[in-house]
Amino acid sequence: MEQEGCLGESVRRLEQATTKKNGRTARPSFGLIDSQSVKTPYDSEERGFDGGKKVKGRKRHIVVDVLGNLLHVQVHAANLHDTVGACEVLRRAAEKYPSLEAFSGDAGYQGADRIRPR
Repeated sequence: MEQEGCLGESVRRLEQATTKKNGRTARPSFGLIDSQSVKTPYDSEERGFDGGKKVKGRKRHIVVDVLGNLLHVQVHAANLHDTVGACEVLRRAAEKYPSLEAFSGDAGYQGADRIRPR
């Protein structure tokens, strides 16, 4: 398991309290994925052009649970299509949270309404 600092531990405890307060189990079973392309003003290996959004920069994929708690985030070049970038992001989220049974994403993930982690 990853090492957590004081801030990471505090966030984890707050998420657990919020989850419990909302009548959910402590372990997430469903993840939601989306991405956002953002401009970066400087050249690097991790910069590309997202033709769909006309953005030169990076793309961040984020996976959250149904309450919006962050499960995993990954940043890469913007030219990596969502269907390609999602594979690694979903794999890592499923490794961190083995309780995840399914994911959901928008039409950018080839219109599939559910992506299974295993």
